[in-house]
Amino acid sequence: MNNNYFIKSILCLLLILSNQLVWAQKDTKSAGKNEAADEYLKRITAMADSIKQERQANKSTKTSSTPATRYTSSKYSTGKTTIDNAYNFLTAAEKEKVKNYPEVPEAFRTSEDAQAFVVKMKGIDVRADIQQFSKIKSMALVGFCVSYQSTQNKAELIIKEADKLKVDFNKANPSINFGAAVGKTYISENGLVYLPLGDASFIDEVIEAKYKSGNIQFPKENCIGTPDYVLMKKLQDNKGIYSLGTNGTLTIKFVNNALVDVNGPDLYVFEAGEIEPTNLDISKNGIDWINVGKISGGTAAVDISKVAKPGDYFYYVRLTDLNTQSTVAGADIDAVAAIGAAMKLSLAAEVLFDLGKAILKTEGIDAVKNLALQLSEMSAAQINIDGFTDDIGNDAANQKLSQQRAEAVATILKEQLKSKSGFRFVAIGKGKSNPVVPNNNEENRKKNRRVEIIVSAK
Repeated sequence: MNNNYFIKSILCLLLILSNQLVWAQKDTKSAGKNEAADEYLKRITAMADSIKQERQANKSTKTSSTPATRYTSSKYSTGKTTIDNAYNFLTAAEKEKVKNYPEVPEAFRTSEDAQAFVVKMKGIDVRADIQQFSKIKSMALVGFCVSYQSTQNKAELIIKEADKLKVDFNKANPSINFGAAVGKTYISENGLVYLPLGDASFIDEVIEAKYKSGNIQFPKENCIGTPDYVLMKKLQDNKGIYSLGTNGTLTIKFVNNALVDVNGPDLYVFEAGEIEPTNLDISKNGIDWINVGKISGGTAAVDISKVAKPGDYFYYVRLTDLNTQSTVAGADIDAVAAIGAAMKLSLAAEVLFDLGKAILKTEGIDAVKNLALQLSEMSAAQINIDGFTDDIGNDAANQKLSQQRAEAVATILKEQLKSKSGFRFVAIGKGKSNPVVPNNNEENRKKNRRVEIIVSAK
């Protein structure tokens, strides 16, 4: 929905309400049987003012376009407050006439939310109802329906834009397909973005948050997972965001996926409110960092192609506030997602193998077969199988065992996916390197004895 269309919709609504006020002044029959004309006018005027105030509070944003994102001034708001306000001004008799209208969700977080709303609207002709209520000069019902129609139009536009984004992304990246049921389009404060790995695209863990100064410090865990920002009346009550603070830094990690370079943007930062400039660094191991540069100018989507090489997998992201002065100090992070994503799956060695062995157990074979089933929807992929051990024993023995275990898993995957000519398998033993936790007790050593499978575009 572009800015002009949105403004015209508001003006149209106010025009209708203004005309209805004239009708009411001329024809007291517009009021309910037990409602005096002046009371009716007061109710409708209050309704119009309420709708106008709500619309003015929802400002539009800048527009832009990339292969993976398309910004829209509609944001993710459903206008629920406006519709609820309009409904509250209806009489019992008027409410009866729109009782089949489904409840509007708090927000459209994904295109699936918009689709679910449109499905619920099946069989309801809002335009016809507006015409009908206009004829009987029921301005309260007209105002309610016009507000409702705005949300319906928004949902339909989101669905249309989401379909376009998916087509554009698949056209630019034909080899990236994690299955039809996985990819999803999300609606941020500033636009829409298609993520081929769906909910698994988002940051899983906060490594470190350095909040230096500011006025409101939110829980750092708020930036984990899918977008869930909720704007409250009091800023300190806002939900689902973490503010960096002035010059603050946030170091976060992908656990179930990895950031890779694809055609178009690769990383998407979901911010609340105005997008404030930050510095972006990425890392494979959380130690050696590569500077991507400054995120600014209303850009939430970032391309890492200038610093990433083919086959690079990045698991760490660091955001640093660039001393931005705003109502809430620092960039307000709702979520961070990899557009260019690689699926990362980890299988515990104790499920796959007996201690010190490289022959798959029965339950281990079943686990690998289940993994192959997940991958069967993909037409082509690069599959890296990495074997890891704990720190017990000498390095040479650990290296050999990890290589044998990686190859054992690769063999089953190849057998199960033999009909997929577009798959490429690489098995590598990495010994005791890259422990997920310190090797300081047996419980931790169990976690480090593992086989990781990373699936990315070929």
